[in-house]
Amino acid sequence: MKRMGLIAVCALALLLIAVYWFSDPVPEPVVVQLEPGPSPPRLPLGEAGIDPAAVESAVAYASVRNTRALVIGRNGHIVFEKYWGNTTFDTPEQLSGFTPVLIALAAGSAMNDHLIPSLDQPLTNYVPGLPEGSSGTKTLRDLLSHGDTDSDDGWSANMAAEAIERVTKQSYETLIKERLWKPMEAGSFTMARRSAAGPGAVRASCCMTARLGDWMRVGQMLSKDGVFEGNELAPRSFIAQMRKPASKDSKYGFYLRVDGTFAAHDVVWLESDGGQRLWIVPSLDLVILRVGDEPARDEGWDEAMIPDSIIQGTSGWQSAKVSEAIDPAKFAPH
Repeated sequence: MKRMGLIAVCALALLLIAVYWFSDPVPEPVVVQLEPGPSPPRLPLGEAGIDPAAVESAVAYASVRNTRALVIGRNGHIVFEKYWGNTTFDTPEQLSGFTPVLIALAAGSAMNDHLIPSLDQPLTNYVPGLPEGSSGTKTLRDLLSHGDTDSDDGWSANMAAEAIERVTKQSYETLIKERLWKPMEAGSFTMARRSAAGPGAVRASCCMTARLGDWMRVGQMLSKDGVFEGNELAPRSFIAQMRKPASKDSKYGFYLRVDGTFAAHDVVWLESDGGQRLWIVPSLDLVILRVGDEPARDEGWDEAMIPDSIIQGTSGWQSAKVSEAIDPAKFAPH
């Protein structure tokens, strides 16, 4: 009898698991179809003011570290691209860690249209009905400054996106399409849903799939103070805030990493798992994209190696002055 009871309990447990699984399926993603504009113009490295030998060093480092693409842009041109395997400039990739920066850019677009008068008003001004307490008294600046979306399971990012939806009266995927992707002449993209119930509520905190070339467009816009090919998509002062630490000891601006030590003083970057990076150097109008998989443990990963090799070979770059008390011979190169 005990054995029969145990079997019955196990069968019931399996039934409950099956009911849960099939009643809450993985939601279908939202696919936004867009016809992309012309690909950015190409320019040889020499004409772009970048030393080919410096790029060769970056390629050599990247090629043995599971890299699928290394793309360099300067002054609105694509000046170098190297692909491994079947990857191309138009290959769609899910770069989850890059995704949240679009929330900040969408907020900047809404500010351009005077739909958001201030980042420092209580969140309840934009999302009525929030419970009183810490959530309701937070501001958009608080949410955009959060940076690390993993720390609260994406709550701050998704709540900021909801606030922007309210003021623009557009679903999040629509405002990304109309306010960012179309003006940048970018192509189709896909966004994950938060749940299978209902037609909307995409995840703003992660999981967007877009073409590699379209992320280069995002980098170009961030490098040029919110301007893309002459069109201001977000206020210059807002982009400047995005690229600065949100607080004294913060690693982030508005969903941008800002805490690295690089050959240029103003490098900011987007990061995703696998060592996938979009480095942006506004002072040199330089954008560098590395896409691939996690480098093998025995190869290691130096965050500054690829960007610094390219930065140091770019016209207009000046090295920081070395104090007389420092002996450069004591320090090994990358």
